[in-house]
Amino acid sequence: MLSLRAMLLPSLSSRVPSSSMAEEGGGEPPKGSLGWAIDENFGSFVKLAQKVNAEGAALQGSGWVWLGLDKELKRLVVETTANQDPLVTKGPGLVPLLGIDVWEHAYYLQYKNVRPDYLKNIWKVINWKYASEVYDKESS
Repeated sequence: MLSLRAMLLPSLSSRVPSSSMAEEGGGEPPKGSLGWAIDENFGSFVKLAQKVNAEGAALQGSGWVWLGLDKELKRLVVETTANQDPLVTKGPGLVPLLGIDVWEHAYYLQYKNVRPDYLKNIWKVINWKYASEVYDKESS
């Protein structure tokens, strides 16, 4: 069976969304500056996950749900994009930190048509090291 990482669309990358997934395990909530920014912008990591899951589940058809840094507003945002559209289509100052593929091909083999279950479990493989590195570079 294909891994979540293998199912991500490599052709979409302006910043390689497949880097959002850890090779082995992962999923520990971020520490350091990204962890603090999540608490500041969303109230807690749990609230961020709930927001991402709700927006990803509500997205009609295929697309992506993103955790991004809005460089103009200097804050984290959750956005969705349809089909293969990258985060930058929502604004030129948005930097993707995490991209979750909600196209059916990303989860059908393991979760059938139950996107909310896929979104609930995706947090176990998030590569927070990568997201933290991008956040630190782009927010300074």
